[in-house]
Amino acid sequence: MAITIEELDGKYEVFSQKIGGGTNVPDGDGTTEIRNGLTYRKDKNGFIWESAFTIAGADQVQMESTIDPSHAGADKFIKDEKGNLTKGMLTYRAILNATRDNGKLVLKGDINHGGEITRLTLKKIS
Repeated sequence: MAITIEELDGKYEVFSQKIGGGTNVPDGDGTTEIRNGLTYRKDKNGFIWESAFTIAGADQVQMESTIDPSHAGADKFIKDEKGNLTKGMLTYRAILNATRDNGKLVLKGDINHGGEITRLTLKKIS
């Protein structure tokens, strides 16, 4: 069954896991809500995440996320494309595979950025 943009709407638990390269990843774990293919949230570190989701295939969703660390604490940074610490805004892109677990939508994919690979999982909770 193909996924629709309307099916994406809802609240999600967000999990990130470093699976390659580098020493750390932005810990944006928490919850988010997708409405009309868009999200906006501030995570526990003070990073602001704005994401857009579009259907990329029958079971694939394209995600483009902009992260703004400028409002985070003085000791909170992200890495740019070259792996340097920055307080500047960056954009991450990924193709997420859509599956269902007990009828709930699960989006999972890898983000390659700044020499690091992060596996991102969004599990729909409502």
